[in-house]
Amino acid sequence: MHLVGITNLLPGPNSSEVAIHIGYTQRGWRGALATGLTFLLPTLTLVTLFSALYFRYGSLPAVEGLFWGLKPAILAVILAAGWKLGKTALGLPEKPNAYLFLLAIGGVLTAFFLDRLEVPAMVVGGVISWGIFRTPPDKNQMEEPSAPSKGSAPRPKLSTLAFPLVASSAATTIGVIPALGSLGHLFLLMLGAGAVLFGGGYMLVAVLEPFVVTSYGWLTPNQFLDGIALTQAVPGPIVTLVAFVGYSVAGVPGAVVATGGIYLPSFAAVLAVAPHLEKWRHVEGFRAALSGVNAVVAGAILGVGLTLLPPGLPDRWAGALFLLVLLGLIRYRIPAVWVVAGGLLAGGIHLVLTS
Repeated sequence: MHLVGITNLLPGPNSSEVAIHIGYTQRGWRGALATGLTFLLPTLTLVTLFSALYFRYGSLPAVEGLFWGLKPAILAVILAAGWKLGKTALGLPEKPNAYLFLLAIGGVLTAFFLDRLEVPAMVVGGVISWGIFRTPPDKNQMEEPSAPSKGSAPRPKLSTLAFPLVASSAATTIGVIPALGSLGHLFLLMLGAGAVLFGGGYMLVAVLEPFVVTSYGWLTPNQFLDGIALTQAVPGPIVTLVAFVGYSVAGVPGAVVATGGIYLPSFAAVLAVAPHLEKWRHVEGFRAALSGVNAVVAGAILGVGLTLLPPGLPDRWAGALFLLVLLGLIRYRIPAVWVVAGGLLAGGIHLVLTS
């Protein structure tokens, strides 16, 4: 339980970090590499394979027909994920917090109107919530600090932990990386995204969409939504969406490089924190800052999901399917795997009826 809890404080996909940490407990860094890579490999292989098929045959009527039903379903999954994360981040319904609500609204507005500024908005949200919610230090402990036990590592400082995240996100947002080749550009973009990937895999949608669609034009909005749908249609974490993006840029090498970039911060974070698991849980102000980050993330996920509605809902029947699935996810908590299967079935039925 401690391990699962600590992964929520680390950048990167939580499920993969749990696998990496389990390997570390058994065989050190070699075990971490073994469990991390084998956890990742099946999904990377499947997404890369389907990406190749998609970019070769994605314009065929049969394929487009299946995606007619899958896109509304995936849009509902994205918005439901943002809603659920928002409820948790805002303390709903038991302990609603007005400050966090305003930060979530800021995340929605950033996704709508301030393209590529989601990561800086997360940083601002973290700083604001740190200032509001952090626990003041104990005066007695300040006057008489306890000496660390022999052989124990010093407690990491928040500034030390935050530096890699700020540096990598700055490299992503200020436009330095376009000077590199396509693979280098792709790697550093994913490295920066992986370093600020708090709040679950669906946050990746909010972080990547402004870059890969709007700024760099690697994918159209429809293709980006198709990539999310493909990733959801195979087993494994949604983070391997980056393999789809990478394939669109440079084929199989691009898929591998993008995946390596997004997962490198996870490996680095687990290997850095694993020896000091308990100490990380008590870093001054870290949980307070993370509450603001999560509020902005929830808003940004909702905002990006809303911007993807026009290309994902081509007609009123697709809109009706979207609303039905969204109701099922939020009200009845239908598992996402059944939503994906239902979307494909609806696409098949639509294809038969319109052919």
